[in-house]
Amino acid sequence: MSRRALVNYVGAAILVLGMGAGEFLYWHATRNATEDAGTSPYDSKVFHDDMERNVGAFGLLMYQLAHVADTPGLAIGVTSLALAGGCFLAASRMPRE
Repeated sequence: MSRRALVNYVGAAILVLGMGAGEFLYWHATRNATEDAGTSPYDSKVFHDDMERNVGAFGLLMYQLAHVADTPGLAIGVTSLALAGGCFLAASRMPRE
């Protein structure tokens, strides 16, 4: 097996394992959030309507994105994507054997 193929396999393994772990953690966090839904005043329809009226639809979208970005699953998914991309880039620059 060539080094290029090995680096590609490592990149694929990082991608699959990292995205799987990130998806599991994100799913687990959102499942727990739906069980606790309605306990926070920031989850109410009135809050979202006021937020959209004050900062617009884009501001509300950014608020929701920041709320999702709090989960560690997203950080793990993005990190694994970057590491796997680095492996694939490194493998593409290696000479063919």
